[in-house]
Amino acid sequence: MAATTLLTSDQFLAMPEEFDQHGNRIKDELIGGEVVKMPPASLPHDLIKNEINELLIEYLRANPQLGLKTLVETGAQVSNLDAFIPDVSVVTRSRLMGEARIFRGAPEIAIEVVSPSDTAKHLKRKVDAYLEAGSRAVWIIYPEARSVMVHTTNSVRELKANQVITDPLLPGFSSPVAAFFELT
Repeated sequence: MAATTLLTSDQFLAMPEEFDQHGNRIKDELIGGEVVKMPPASLPHDLIKNEINELLIEYLRANPQLGLKTLVETGAQVSNLDAFIPDVSVVTRSRLMGEARIFRGAPEIAIEVVSPSDTAKHLKRKVDAYLEAGSRAVWIIYPEARSVMVHTTNSVRELKANQVITDPLLPGFSSPVAAFFELT
């Protein structure tokens, strides 16, 4: 078995972008030094991601004093071996200044919607990398189970249906988990 050469996130970011025969960018991430190609997301995946983003935008517009911004599919150089594209991120606005190609560091809250192509190994690596790099929370959304696993440095909890998701970074924000799946 041939050994896999691991890349650093700087090497990965220096690589040219790849495009398919129709001119669409081929999406990939660096997970633990390994380049992982990502197929286009399904419509249900995108609907869930956008519903979460809309809920967060509404909350953050009503709470500008928090200085937070929500981003959809914005690249993040999380560590020396990890460069991810979280489905949704919540970040401090002041961290978005600069000329970097992608966001530097982990988002305050990283939100990932699980796709059929995601492996347990890669999801675990991503959660661990986000938390080690400073994310306050990582929300892993499971469309088939219609549930959310909320990971923090000292706990993991699962929420379903009418259970309400809250976060200390978002005082006063609450949403039943079912709202994430309204359009699916």
